[in-house]
Amino acid sequence: MKNVVLLGATGSIGTSSVDVIHQHSDIFNLYAVAANSSVAKVAEIVRKYKVERVCMFDPNAAKELEKEIGMKVLAGMEGLCELAADPKADIIINSLMGAVGCLPTITAIEHGKHVALANKETMVMAGPVIWDKLAENPKSFITPIDSEHSAIFQCLEGGKREHEVEFLEITASGGPFREWPIEKFEDITVADALNHPVWSMGKKITIDSASMMNKGLEVLEAHFLFHIPYDQIKVVVHPQSMVHSLVQFRDGSLMAQLGAPDMRIPIQVALTWPDRLPLDTKRIDLPTLAKLTFFEPDFNKFRCLALAFEAGRRGGIVPSMMNAANEVLVDAFLKGNLKFTDIPRHVETIMAGAPNVTGHLTLDQVLEADAEARRLTLDLIK
Repeated sequence: MKNVVLLGATGSIGTSSVDVIHQHSDIFNLYAVAANSSVAKVAEIVRKYKVERVCMFDPNAAKELEKEIGMKVLAGMEGLCELAADPKADIIINSLMGAVGCLPTITAIEHGKHVALANKETMVMAGPVIWDKLAENPKSFITPIDSEHSAIFQCLEGGKREHEVEFLEITASGGPFREWPIEKFEDITVADALNHPVWSMGKKITIDSASMMNKGLEVLEAHFLFHIPYDQIKVVVHPQSMVHSLVQFRDGSLMAQLGAPDMRIPIQVALTWPDRLPLDTKRIDLPTLAKLTFFEPDFNKFRCLALAFEAGRRGGIVPSMMNAANEVLVDAFLKGNLKFTDIPRHVETIMAGAPNVTGHLTLDQVLEADAEARRLTLDLIK
């Protein structure tokens, strides 16, 4: 029996993770959970699965939950990291949203844990730091949860064939504005941007998908997870979202991973690899697919995707600053305080002022860059 710590238990990935763990309760025990502020949802999970340890990022929610369930509830970043380091934990699922997920990932690695990673910001902000931490802690390893990175991971047989790669092709649905003319982008509303054609996700990642910043973050994540240069990573728009990514090998073979758009599949792969266990989910029936289409993204229309490639190539603290600026801007857009088109415009401004840091990147530099970019972005949109 493996004890699982689930960070981000009430979001879409967290909910799917709970279901996978439930389907394999003979193998996995939901030992600890963490969430931001959803007291009622966490209380339900704790009672149903007899969870032993709990953390709420919001201190007020932690106090409220303590009264609700009658047990100690940890709070804040300190609580998240305490769960990530718990001696009884075998697997840490990190499905936290945003930069808040970075420190718990690093803590888990430092304590030799298997990290099932859905928090792409960890790799975007601190990829070189993660490389160093994994080298220092050989017992620890990462399995990716994002469907695209899970697909690549499977095609590479768990990372054993990275040296044989010619290029990676990361698929993208194209989001709700795939067919919109760029002239209409000024009029995009929050409701428009939240109307994703394929996936049901949280608000922040749905906006990132609409701007294709999410795909840009996934490019950086792929670079750091699989040690593949940016010039060997491509993005291809695939509206049906059945092919989750592809790997072109140096012998001319092109390998793809297909599956229904159900996040429980990559979650289970991340938890059980290299074993494949039964899963109650939809199967693909090839004759009913009709057709699969692929085309290149429009980098002019989806400026965030181009900016992410630029940030990756510049390296240093630029990815961290880009990510932080985007988080602030998406929050402001969701609150109705700026236009959709302001997101790439202001991200570009922050990146333009970001210094090029050479040499060994440290965690302190990453966190300082994150804080500075947030301050600058808030000043920019006042």
